[in-house]
Amino acid sequence: MTVSPDDPRSAYAQVADDLRQRIATGVVKAGQRLDGNAKLAEQYGVAAMTVRHALDILRDEGLIVSQQGRGTFVANDPPGEEASPRDQQMADELTEIKAALELINSRLDRLEHQVRDRA
Repeated sequence: MTVSPDDPRSAYAQVADDLRQRIATGVVKAGQRLDGNAKLAEQYGVAAMTVRHALDILRDEGLIVSQQGRGTFVANDPPGEEASPRDQQMADELTEIKAALELINSRLDRLEHQVRDRA
């Protein structure tokens, strides 16, 4: 796919939309490494900076992740997919931890007020 100059969308939006569609349809699968910026730029007929901007958009959307020195990969859990039981368990545990911390903070605030009142 090359970027169309007749398309009203910017070049980076066209690249992002095409990659988004390839991820959504499974052409590019979860965990799969994307081609490097230079190769993607060549494939789409755009500058490497345009590809970088498109990838920034997809990264912000949670569709891809980049690992220093390894490359850019399709996220294993793209947004919109149902959470695995393990992910749900971790989310539940984090909720419990948050509630416990709020309780501890509340008790700490009360103790600090009591100490201040006695002083």
